[in-house]
Amino acid sequence: MDSSETSANISFILKELDDIHFQAGPLFQRLQRYKCLNSCQNNELDAIYNLIESHSPGLRSKAALRYEKLLTSDAESINKDSPLYLTKENMGFTCSTAAKEENVRRVLRQIEDLPKRYLLCIISEWTLVQLTPQYNAADNINEDNKIYYTNPIHISVFNCGKNQVDPFMVTVDSPKDPVNGKQVELAQEMMSIITGNKEALMFNKQKTFKNHKEKSSYFNRRQSIEDRLRAIIRDLENMWLKEWRCLLSGKYYDDKLEEQIKYEIKNFLKSEASDLDISEKIRTILGYVVKGTPYLTSVEIKRAVYYCFPKMEDKNFRRTLAQFIKNLGDKLIVRGVNDKKHPLILILDDSLDCFPWEMMDILQNEPISRVPSFHFIYSLFKEHEKTIVDGHKIVSEFERGAYIVNPDMDLKNMEVRMMNFFNYWTPKWTGTSGSQPGGETFFELLTSSEIFSPCVVGMLWEVTDLDTDILTTEFMSQWIPSTAPTHWKYVDKTKWKKAEDKIKFTKSKTVVDDDSNYCEPELLRALSLSKKSVSFYGTKSACVARGLPVKIQISN
Repeated sequence: MDSSETSANISFILKELDDIHFQAGPLFQRLQRYKCLNSCQNNELDAIYNLIESHSPGLRSKAALRYEKLLTSDAESINKDSPLYLTKENMGFTCSTAAKEENVRRVLRQIEDLPKRYLLCIISEWTLVQLTPQYNAADNINEDNKIYYTNPIHISVFNCGKNQVDPFMVTVDSPKDPVNGKQVELAQEMMSIITGNKEALMFNKQKTFKNHKEKSSYFNRRQSIEDRLRAIIRDLENMWLKEWRCLLSGKYYDDKLEEQIKYEIKNFLKSEASDLDISEKIRTILGYVVKGTPYLTSVEIKRAVYYCFPKMEDKNFRRTLAQFIKNLGDKLIVRGVNDKKHPLILILDDSLDCFPWEMMDILQNEPISRVPSFHFIYSLFKEHEKTIVDGHKIVSEFERGAYIVNPDMDLKNMEVRMMNFFNYWTPKWTGTSGSQPGGETFFELLTSSEIFSPCVVGMLWEVTDLDTDILTTEFMSQWIPSTAPTHWKYVDKTKWKKAEDKIKFTKSKTVVDDDSNYCEPELLRALSLSKKSVSFYGTKSACVARGLPVKIQISN
């Protein structure tokens, strides 16, 4: 069988599979990933569309069916202009008989729409970066649910708004050992770390350790897991993503800085390569490399330049361009001074969601939110469009909050600590603690509040619950304004950590500079700042945000 006949057979099989309506999620997912391999060489937008469709098809189906059920039960909602109907349409699947070109155009229109500043349309702030594993035929025959493959990754970048470059894609190979060249199974190691961490936490469920030996054994196991976690994050950066971690970057708040980077690159290419037809994709990638220079090595910058100009015979041009990029980044970007960025939305495939991407050096101080699928973030955007300003869902009535604390009555210390915090920092909030709320009470708390805080789980036993309580209170005090006399980070927490009841908080004696009015209104940035307060690296890694970026608006 020659190659043309093989290609025809593959096309026929793909068409047959397409004609199956309501395909099982895993089948649909693998089909779309395989189509991407067929499309990526000829039509990048087609390939990206296939990758978008491959994300969380089962979850999308459940959401679409739920909306369909709600529409069926409410005759008034069947109107095709109703928000519920539009949300269902955005979440659902297009018929397999629809033209591929129209599907791609529909996605491009949605990218232009995402996100627009209400009343001042076409001004956008978000950057969407989608990480999708490459199709692996071994997944089709893998019956062992304890085997996890580390596949190449398709990185798809969407710069939202009008007059932006089209979405583009870069494929990153599987991680290889730099010494022997063998593939490194990071996914297998990550799942092993998760299992080991759970076993360590469940090793002892008593309130205290019996003796020093038991305590030492526990913390040695935890330290081993922490060390492995740090190692896997280094491997994510240096073995897997390498130079392409620079693509995981949002837009700068400083619009002039964004424009200056584009201007400098344009001038350099005009001067040094005026005879070359350089695509917008390549120009955009070079801009991302410049933004990543504070975190990339010289070798990584050179590899990125080689990717952009693989057929360039003049090696001196590539060398000069790499040095230009390094110098430009050093000149324009000052870490912690002018590099503040707008939100980055990470669209992660289920198999990649377990990795602590936010702990990479390039992302640690950035506002990042996760979503499972492009369709979910678009539906959320359309639902809350009128209350999104500068890329953030606005919350103005932050004093109208609610909480549910320790409903299972098995985390008494957590309950005492959190209620002490709520009474001190957010005294106007309402909620329940130490009891199971009824259905009506739960519904009322959920629907009547602007901010809802369910404190219902710990870290399996009370010795390590303190770390999550510290993170929770640090985050909320960083984000939510308060009339408390002293900022939470400056109060003496000695008694609070011991879970003593009814504490009268006083300023810590070690505090020199008390900025009691400080707060960070952006939820994602406040979360990033609060992670610095906890001791366990695993706790920091496990703490992620999902959904729309949110910002508190304080009225003057």
